[in-house]
Amino acid sequence: MTIYWVNTGSRFGRVPDADVTLIGWGSTKGIIDEAAGSLNASGVSTNCLHIKWMVPFHGDEIMTILSKAKRTIIVENNFSGQFARYLRSETGFAADGHIRKYDGEPFMPHHIVDGVNAQIPGNTAKYVPYQEITV
Repeated sequence: MTIYWVNTGSRFGRVPDADVTLIGWGSTKGIIDEAAGSLNASGVSTNCLHIKWMVPFHGDEIMTILSKAKRTIIVENNFSGQFARYLRSETGFAADGHIRKYDGEPFMPHHIVDGVNAQIPGNTAKYVPYQEITV
């Protein structure tokens, strides 16, 4: 039984020693996968870890993957970082960065790409994209 999903986008396969590992769960799976493909194409080697189940939480298996990651960024659709706190409470692991969107609109791939690019230099540990209004 698979308990997690690791990938870098359907076109790229797993990237050994990736610069960034994007972590998400639930509805962020597809958009993280798409953003990882764009990041890899632009030269930022990126892996994804998609958590399928919260209960039972497979912390040991997740930590086996995360312990090898260079930089980890959690992508989630809420203000307070609920998943990041849950991951930390279950494993003791604190991500290096966060991309959070809480305006009721879904993530777009460029929101995640922009968030990763803003965090790579180390200038910020949290990125909140804004929704563009198209008229």
